[in-house]
Amino acid sequence: MSGEAFLAILYLFIDGIGFGKHDPLNPFTRHGNSILSLLGDRPPPADWQSWHLYPVSAHMGVSGLPQSATGQTALWTGINAPRLMGHHKTGFPGPTLIPVIREHSILRRFREVGKKARLVNAYSERYLERIAKKPRLMSTSTHVQLASGQPLASLEMLRSGEALYMDITHEIMHAFWPESRDEYPVQDPYQRGRHLAHLAGKSDLLLFEYFLTDKLGHDQDMTHAPRILHHLEQFLRGIGDNLGENDTLIVTSDHGNFEDMSTGSHTHNPVPLLAKGRSASRAAQIRYLYEIPQWIYELTGIA
Repeated sequence: MSGEAFLAILYLFIDGIGFGKHDPLNPFTRHGNSILSLLGDRPPPADWQSWHLYPVSAHMGVSGLPQSATGQTALWTGINAPRLMGHHKTGFPGPTLIPVIREHSILRRFREVGKKARLVNAYSERYLERIAKKPRLMSTSTHVQLASGQPLASLEMLRSGEALYMDITHEIMHAFWPESRDEYPVQDPYQRGRHLAHLAGKSDLLLFEYFLTDKLGHDQDMTHAPRILHHLEQFLRGIGDNLGENDTLIVTSDHGNFEDMSTGSHTHNPVPLLAKGRSASRAAQIRYLYEIPQWIYELTGIA
């Protein structure tokens, strides 16, 4: 496939969401009001018809329950990490996966060919100090960013509008650090999505990671699930409504979890590949998570 020139690709990772059954213990069934309703076996509203949604295998040909370290490595390197390890690895990447990420990070690959690419998540000084003392606690996404030769975005970049906080609205930040309320007021998720679409004009590739869905799934937390889902839907709508004419939005996950609150573990369900933009329909060719970076390279003309 020949490459095409895009102003930007927005590559969003939503941790722990899959295609679930029509069930009262599936938040997408009970509370979905977007194309994500399909993850609860419900039809989406008509105004989401310009979006494309396809199921993708998180198993990647390897038996066992899909896990975070191998799934995320595949999503951000294009390498079939479970096949490489012979099993699915949970938690943080270890001595087998870290060298793979360092060599094949999609952000590193973009920068090697002269393109602008970065992880847009902002991190607090406390987190940066924590991983400096205990590098084994570094997430896959932080390894992907550092492999590109760039530091992690700081809260200073959040203040200047060059980064986003992981929960989109800043409410989690306020829960941990009440003193941050004045400096980082609560944000509207739609406007945060609009802002991210604006930031796309400054990069060829932007990554954003959202993991509260996986946390709520593990906690089987149906109380906060409606609010979290509403934030995500408004965030995606804000991006989609303001996406540049030649930009492409890609949203996916590493394994199922949130869609089945009857269990606190991951699921075997296929995960969503959600796309919007000029070449969104091409997402239909993707079968496995590790094929998504390969598809991004094709879209951007990177060999």
